[in-house]
Amino acid sequence: MKKNKFLYVLGMILVLSTCKQADDLYKEYLVPLNLTYPGIALDVEAHSGKQRVEIFWKNGSDPNVVKARISWNNFTNWEEIDVPPGAATISHIIEPLDENVYSFMVQTYDATGNVSLPVEVIGIVYGELYEKSLLNRWLKSYFYDLSNQSMTLEWNNAAMTEIGVNFSYTDNAGQKKTIVIDQSETTTIILDMNIDKPISYTAMYQPDSTAIDIFYAPTIETVIELVYPVVEIPKNTWTVYNLPGDIGTVLAMPGMWDGNTDGNGIHTVENMPLPITFTWDLGVRTILHRLKLWPRGGNVDDIWRRGHPKEFEIYGSLAPNPDGSLDDSWKLLGSFEIVNPHPEIVEPWNDPTMQAIARAGFEFEFDVPDGLPDPSAMVRYIRFKSVSTFSDNQMSRTSIAELTFWGSLFR
Repeated sequence: MKKNKFLYVLGMILVLSTCKQADDLYKEYLVPLNLTYPGIALDVEAHSGKQRVEIFWKNGSDPNVVKARISWNNFTNWEEIDVPPGAATISHIIEPLDENVYSFMVQTYDATGNVSLPVEVIGIVYGELYEKSLLNRWLKSYFYDLSNQSMTLEWNNAAMTEIGVNFSYTDNAGQKKTIVIDQSETTTIILDMNIDKPISYTAMYQPDSTAIDIFYAPTIETVIELVYPVVEIPKNTWTVYNLPGDIGTVLAMPGMWDGNTDGNGIHTVENMPLPITFTWDLGVRTILHRLKLWPRGGNVDDIWRRGHPKEFEIYGSLAPNPDGSLDDSWKLLGSFEIVNPHPEIVEPWNDPTMQAIARAGFEFEFDVPDGLPDPSAMVRYIRFKSVSTFSDNQMSRTSIAELTFWGSLFR
């Protein structure tokens, strides 16, 4: 019995000793009998900014809170603000701050100086280093439509934190304009841009959803140089486009654009009085610069006689008159003549040199003025008018192995 009593007393001593140690460990956090803790700041947030930060929180239900202190750098720096009675939310901007990541402590006070437990929040302050890392969105390409004087800009996809692009230009009335290109936009169409004036643009960034400032990539200023390269007009979009008054072909017209310059190509219906016309659709809009014609070489009887074109005209249109007339809906692009370089040869169709000249093709240029292309010269539909051939008979067919155009393409 004495032994059990001894063990009980020893146990009580150990318990009291342990409690005393715990009190010593936490006594700095215990509320003395004559003090109270004001209500703490709730749901504290730090909104990032440029050399500044906004600290935001919800005010608690403690009506005794009259001010708050925001501390950072291990409590060595702080700012105090008043907490208005009944305020639901509190916010305060701290500036200027160096670019860095900070730990902020928010404590509330009552009128007698009692202070709440601190609430920590991490805040990011951005500055020059961050801004130098920002890149402008890539302007991949641009296209100026001569027919309606519209500029189409094609952009690369935006970076994750980009919120848009500030784009500045001069309109046709000489006024400076700035538009905001949305983050999701990859195609921008501007209808009133003066293409002779410089443009400038800069991408805008918001580093996170709570950031209170917008950051800008370095501004790019440039002059758009309109270049319309002369290329071979692709033939995979060419289709027959018969109009009233056109002459039919014995060999199908697509033979004229099958790529075979030494083949049978096409020839029109026999014994029709010249001039004759036939029409096709290029399938694209273009301003033509030059052409090359190969007379039908699969049959030597069509070289330098019979259906070999001598004089011909090329007409172009964007919207032909459906009645087939060569009215104002058509523009004469050029009148051309194939000249026999050796008229002294009596039977050029039987002469190897003359055959080689014909099979090499004949190239001609359209009259295209220098400078910005003339929109009135833009065409899609082509009408070939055969005025004469090397046949002595004006009741002649017209034979062509292949026809190729070069020009500037437009959408």
